Amino acid sequence: MKKTFLVLGTVLLLTCTSCSKNQKTAEVEVISPTVPHQWYYFSGTEIKETDKPENTPEVMGKPWTEATRISSAASLIPSKENRNYKYSAFAILNKVGLICFDSDNFEISRDISIFTRESADSLVFSDGCPLFYLYRSTFFNNDLFSNQNIISEARPFLVLFNQDARIFFPLVSYKNLNLDNTDQVTKVIWNGSKWACSAKKQIDKGVEFSYFFWEPQIPLANLNPAMGQETFLFKSMTEEEFKKVGMPKSFRKAPAELKSLLKSIPDDFPFFVCWRDESGTSGDYYFQEGNDDEPLDARGLVAPLSKYNAVIFKDGTTYASRSSDPEKPVAFRLPKLSESFTYGEFCISGDTLYVSWEESDFYVVKRAGFLKVNLADIFKLS
Repeated sequence: MKKTFLVLGTVLLLTCTSCSKNQKTAEVEVISPTVPHQWYYFSGTEIKETDKPENTPEVMGKPWTEATRISSAASLIPSKENRNYKYSAFAILNKVGLICFDSDNFEISRDISIFTRESADSLVFSDGCPLFYLYRSTFFNNDLFSNQNIISEARPFLVLFNQDARIFFPLVSYKNLNLDNTDQVTKVIWNGSKWACSAKKQIDKGVEFSYFFWEPQIPLANLNPAMGQETFLFKSMTEEEFKKVGMPKSFRKAPAELKSLLKSIPDDFPFFVCWRDESGTSGDYYFQEGNDDEPLDARGLVAPLSKYNAVIFKDGTTYASRSSDPEKPVAFRLPKLSESFTYGEFCISGDTLYVSWEESDFYVVKRAGFLKVNLADIFKLS
């Protein structure tokens, strides 16, 4: 793997973080020159280096559920024993596998039987192990119900990745959840014990949705699709009950780490952030209403093994702090992307920040990849 740094574009350190709601970005004072960073893009099932996203080979666009893109990413939340881990961050590369990050290095773990036919999303952690769920979009797979495309009754729903063996283990099947082969789980929220799910079924007159909780009676890592219904507890929900489970909270109720990161943002600036804490569960959503109808989206997380906290807005404005000194965050701007390109999911491994990017047109995704930045370099300039 080529490891030379490319100093192309700028990562700008910010000392002034007042926000402009008209441009939905931060007005900043530049006090630093270029900072080393590298661009990568996805070529089939491989990761390749490039000088910038716009110069990567053109690809045919696909619906976001079918495209090769990072659908979810997070830094590892270790087990209580906090044993040694080879990888400290992960990203789901949809339709391909799991990207495993080890500080300055990365590699893809693949499994054709898991990723090729299904879409993958919603990365979480249980006892130091990455988990994610699988689904297949009926809207973008018109042949789902044909005789030539019969889905196995044992089709996996929840999958665990063992990073020591680099093997994927299906834990729960759609059948375990009392779902038919043609049912599709559209959203999953895990609070550490219970899983809230929404599912849809194609019927003659359209689509029918259902909502339910399920909870295993044994540790997640001990589950397997062959287990009977007695292993699970189920409870149906109404649509309103499901919405309440994932209801965004006021930023005033946000945890201290998140408030510290964004303390310089004025009260009149609207934003919406998905925050991953040290529980390893699904992210919590927080919003600041501000004085505009179009809040700027952001993602944030804690990286306990790397000892960083960070929030990245869709425009590339980034706030980061060391967990040892959370009250002194630094703010910087990722390299500016061309129109139709945006930043998305991210994770931190060691001193390295990995941020996904993709080119999109409405629901169609074309080129995609990630940016690599050294946070230690950023903090030296602050």
